[in-house]
Order: sequence, then structure tokens, then C-alpha cells
Amino acid sequence: MIMITQDTMSELFDKHADMVYRIALNIVKNREEAQDIVMDTFAALIRQDCFNSSEHAKAWLIRTAENKSLNVIKSARIRRNIPLDELLENTLSSPATEAEHDILDLVMRLPEKLRTTIYMYYYEDMPAADIASVLSISENTVYKRLERGRSLLKMDLEGDAI
Repeated sequence: MIMITQDTMSELFDKHADMVYRIALNIVKNREEAQDIVMDTFAALIRQDCFNSSEHAKAWLIRTAENKSLNVIKSARIRRNIPLDELLENTLSSPATEAEHDILDLVMRLPEKLRTTIYMYYYEDMPAADIASVLSISENTVYKRLERGRSLLKMDLEGDAI
């Protein structure tokens, strides 16, 4: 059991702030907004009492960063009345980076359970057993979610919508 103290906050920030920033930046595509989301995510962490493990804290940070980022996009779209597709356009020039970015965009559009599992497995290099523990599901469920997520991503890459 990990209690959220000043020291714990500092450790979690040092260990996971870059990850939270990458998640936010990949969704909102704006450095200043991404930095604000990092601060908002860790500010929300202060209101948490404890976590079962550091992996649970990491999973909570991932979900919170995703949700806060998506809320920023939704509010920006409402304020400016800009279609979501325009907000998600990629301005990176490197083809490899652009392809990776496009795939991450597709991952972030998956249903939450699949998105979280895919992100933890492929982007945070967490083994299935750890993901199962963090999400309180069986390892078999992790593999099923990975299979479903990959299937949806494949369909989307082949031209079918998610």
C-alpha cells in the first residue's frame, strides 16, 4: 500500500512526469496544454489517499492524463467549433514519426479498456502479468483486450472506422 505523501508525490512526479507529458502531447498536440495537463494530473493525485502499488499509481496517472487531455480537446472544439479531426491533425514532418504518431492517435481512440491495455503493453512496456495486477483483471483478459485492440487497429488501418 502506497500512501500519497509529499515524498511519494515527488517520487511519482520524477518517475512519471515525462510519460504523462507524452500522453498529453500526443492527444492535444500543444506543448503548453500538455504541460498544464501534467500539472493538473499531479494536482489531482494529491487528492488520492493511497494506491495498492506503484503500478496502480502509474495506471491511474495514465488514465487521468488521457481523460484530462480528451477534456481539453472537447472544450477546445466546443469553444472554437472546430471539427475534432482538425484538432487531431499531425504537423510533424518526419515520416517515421508521423506514422508512429498516427498509430498512437488510433490507439487513443480505442474504447478505454482496450486503449489502457494497449498503451501499457506497447508504450510503457509492461508485461501482461503486471497489467493484469494493476487493472485487477486476469492475464487472459489482458491478452483478449490486446487481441481485440489490435484487431480494431488493423481494421482502422485498412480503412474501416473504429
